[in-house]
Amino acid sequence: MKYKTTSYMAPASLGKPFSLLLTAIMVLLLAACGGGGGEGGGGGGGGGASASCTLTQEQLENLTPDDVASLPAACDGISFFDIPSFAGTLFILGTEINGTELKLYAHGVNLDGTPMTLADFQSAVVTLNNANVPYVVEAAPPGVLSVSMLSDYSISISESELMALSALYNEILNKAPAAYEGEIINFSSVGNTPAITVKPDPYPYWTESVNALTNATEFDAAQARDNTTLFDAMGTAMLGDLVLNDNLGLVERGRPARLLITQSDGIDNVSATFKTPEEIVSLIERCKIPSVMLGTSRTVLDSDVIEQLAGSRGAFIETVNSNFLAEAIGPYAESLSNLVVFKVSNINNVNETVEITVNRVAASESAPFGVDASCQL
Repeated sequence: MKYKTTSYMAPASLGKPFSLLLTAIMVLLLAACGGGGGEGGGGGGGGGASASCTLTQEQLENLTPDDVASLPAACDGISFFDIPSFAGTLFILGTEINGTELKLYAHGVNLDGTPMTLADFQSAVVTLNNANVPYVVEAAPPGVLSVSMLSDYSISISESELMALSALYNEILNKAPAAYEGEIINFSSVGNTPAITVKPDPYPYWTESVNALTNATEFDAAQARDNTTLFDAMGTAMLGDLVLNDNLGLVERGRPARLLITQSDGIDNVSATFKTPEEIVSLIERCKIPSVMLGTSRTVLDSDVIEQLAGSRGAFIETVNSNFLAEAIGPYAESLSNLVVFKVSNINNVNETVEITVNRVAASESAPFGVDASCQL
């Protein structure tokens, strides 16, 4: 369930590997795409664009979808400005097994971009090992969801982008199901030392207070702003503090539905515990944690790595800056507010796969079901 808009990837700037001046690269990209799609799967986005379509780094950071229509004609059709979408995504946020009854917590966005509702789920097809089975579906009860939301504070992310991201995260936090618990994590480094800040205070951070969580997403001028510690930040979200081993990650929370949302503009370069994306993906898959990756302004290589970090249960969307994520976040946040629980009987929890199909959009989960509290490094 990884969804990626085709676009010209603006490279990361200060504090990243592959660092080049964004404005110079944009000139080269736009010049190269005059006859058709550019590198990285541009998908024919070049059209009539030419080198005269130049934008400064500040313009790119602050560009909004409304601004695109007023750009010079030379910029028409450039897919770098595409608006991403969660359309056609179904998420199973977790499972719970009680005897032979299986509960699956799900939400999603239809192929037409509208949030799935309880009525949509009531018309779903559920299969057990490819055979149709009866089920009951209803709105999820309060208090079943834990969500961790991560923000990249590396120097290549502008303050305006972080403010825009705060607004997007707050929309999700205000729409999330009743009595969910959450935490906010900002990440960067001081030199080559990871600087990962978990909020809101006080320790142990996790809270059901929506006000505390939305306040914690506000731009933090005190957060270190150097290199990227993406892998360690994601590891902290799942396992808790990687130095203190405080067991305050999503794995240990014990709620049946779990969600990891991460924004970043580039791959990791200074994490201390997790060195490769494969290590994080392995943890995501073993712990069965849905990972939603929001990408902004990266190189082609960065895009491929961050897409990988969505895992098999998550989704990946990218665009030029956080302003272009707003249209995607609205339906996604609304769908999360419609979280449901499917109940399927006669489960033996061994060598079984349950698949849910809603309006031609499918997702599946395999045994063993339930939260694996022993999932560790």
